[in-house]
Amino acid sequence: RPARTSQNPCRLCADEPPAPSGDWRDFRARLVQQDQQGDSESDSSFVYETPLIERGTVILGGTQQDFGFALRQQYFHKSVMLLLQHDESFTKGIILNRPSALEIDGWRVWFGGDVAEGGLFHQGQARKRSISLSEREIVLLHALSGEEVDRLSLPIIKGVQQTSLDAAKALIAAGKAKREDFWLFVGYAGWAPQQLQGEVERDSWFLAQASGGALLAELLQQGTELPPPSEQATAADGLATWGKLMRQIGRGAEVERTEGELADRMLGQWVEQRLLPKAEKDAGGDADADGDGGELVGTLLRSGRDSLAFMLDEQFLHKSLSLVVYETPTPLGDDVLCVTLVLNRPTANVVQFHTDGRPRRHIMFGGDARLRSGAGLEVDGNGLMWLHRRPELGGTAVGDSGVLRIGGSEAAAKIRDGDAKLDDFLLISGAMAAPRAEIRKQVSEADLEVVAPAAAPWPQIWGLAKVEADGDRSPASDGTALWWASTQSGLGGGSDSGGGGSGSGGGATTLQSTGALPSAIGELADEALAEWLKFFAGHGGGEDV
Repeated sequence: RPARTSQNPCRLCADEPPAPSGDWRDFRARLVQQDQQGDSESDSSFVYETPLIERGTVILGGTQQDFGFALRQQYFHKSVMLLLQHDESFTKGIILNRPSALEIDGWRVWFGGDVAEGGLFHQGQARKRSISLSEREIVLLHALSGEEVDRLSLPIIKGVQQTSLDAAKALIAAGKAKREDFWLFVGYAGWAPQQLQGEVERDSWFLAQASGGALLAELLQQGTELPPPSEQATAADGLATWGKLMRQIGRGAEVERTEGELADRMLGQWVEQRLLPKAEKDAGGDADADGDGGELVGTLLRSGRDSLAFMLDEQFLHKSLSLVVYETPTPLGDDVLCVTLVLNRPTANVVQFHTDGRPRRHIMFGGDARLRSGAGLEVDGNGLMWLHRRPELGGTAVGDSGVLRIGGSEAAAKIRDGDAKLDDFLLISGAMAAPRAEIRKQVSEADLEVVAPAAAPWPQIWGLAKVEADGDRSPASDGTALWWASTQSGLGGGSDSGGGGSGSGGGATTLQSTGALPSAIGELADEALAEWLKFFAGHGGGEDV
C-alpha cells in the first residue's frame, strides 16, 4: 500500500468515512470495498479475503498444499466453512456446501463436519446401527428475526443465526417460522488452540468475510437446486459454491488451475458413498458375525474386484494381497483380534547387510498400525516382522500357508553365518488389526476375497522386495500385477478360511464376482493408490518413508 501523504490519503481514513452503523463487520466491509473500488456505493452482499480468524469468518478449502485431501478427509477439499466459535480454548466451524440426500425427521441433512456426526455419514456398521439424536451435534442456521426467534438463537454474523432442532420445531409450532426457513447441519469441524492458524500459514485454507446475505443466497441456491430427498436421492459436492466465493475474493486463477484434479474426483466419490442412502449389501455367505467360524491364520486375502471399500480410506488395500499372520489366543471383547499384513506394497526403504555382496531388500508396507515387540509376535526392535518360506530355518508357522515368522536377530545370525540369504526373507513394517468377525463380514460382502492356497503367488511376492539397482531405491513394482494375476486363478476354493489354521474346515466357500467396476471408477481408484504410494511409500522419488 502506498505511503500516506496529503496528496495520497489513505482511503480508510478519508475525510468522510462511512458511518459505523449496524454490524461492525458491515462497517469494515464497506471500508474495504471503498478502499478497493473507490467511491462507488457498496454492495450489501459482500465477500472479501481477510487475514482474520474470528467468529463469522468463512474458511475456503485450500489447494496449494503438497498433500491435500484427495486421500483422506475428502469432505474438506474445496469446502466452505463458517466459524461458529473461535476463542482461546477451541475453534468450531460447520461445512456449508455439502447437502446430502439423507434426512432426520423429514429435514434434509447437510454434512457439517466429521466431529459428532454420530456415524450418519459412515459406511459399514456405524451407518447401519441406530443412533440417537443426542449422539449427534445438530446445528440449524436461519435468517429469521423477532423477539421469540432471538431468544432461541445465537447470532453468528449479521443476518445469520444458529439454533437447535428443538428450538426450530418450537418456532414452527408457534407459527414464527416454517421448516424451509432452516438449514440443518449434522457434525462440525474442530481445531485446538492455534491449530487453525498453523494450517492457514501452511496454505491449507483461504480466509474470507462474507455478509449474511451472500452466504444465505448460496445455501438457498444449493438447497433449491436439489429435489427433496424423499423424491430423489441427490446430493451435491459444493464445488460451484467454493468456486464462486473464491472468484469473489480474487482467487479465480486458483479455481481454474485446480479444476478436475484428483481431489475433485475423489470428493465426487465421497459424495456418492457418504451422502446418498445406501442399500444393504447382499452377503455372499454366512458372515459368521458371532466370530466362531474358526481360525483365519494363514489365509491369503485379496481386495475385492468389485469393491469400493478402499477408495476413500486405506487406499493401500486397493488391489492388495494380505496374509492373516496371528490371532490373539483369547478374545479381546467379544471376538479374537486378527493381525494381517499387506504383502505387495514395497516401499523405498531398504535394509542392507554388511556381508559379502552387501545384499539389500526393500521393506514392505504391511499396514498403518505399528508392529511392536513383546506382543506374541516375532518382531525386532525396529518394528519389522521377518517372514520366510524355508522350514529348515525354523520359526513359527503361519497356519498352513507355508510361510513362517522368525525373529529379526535370529534371521540376521543365519544370514551372517551363511545359512540363509537376505533374499530368503520378506521384511514388513506395519500391520492391520481387526476382529475376526469383521474380516469374515468383508469376505461375505466381497470387499475381500479368499485366494485359494494353490493360487498363492509366493515366489512373486518375495520378488517384489528385490532392489533392482544400487543407485535406485525406488521400488520396481506397485504390486498390482500380482493382485491381477491372483484374480485369474479362480475364486476361493478349499475351506472357508482359505486353508488357514487348525480351526478351518466345513463346507467350501466360492465367492462370485458381481461384475467389474466401471472403468472410470477403477481408473480413479488406481490413481488414488498411485498417489498413496507416492506420499507414503516413496514410489517415484527414491525417498525414505
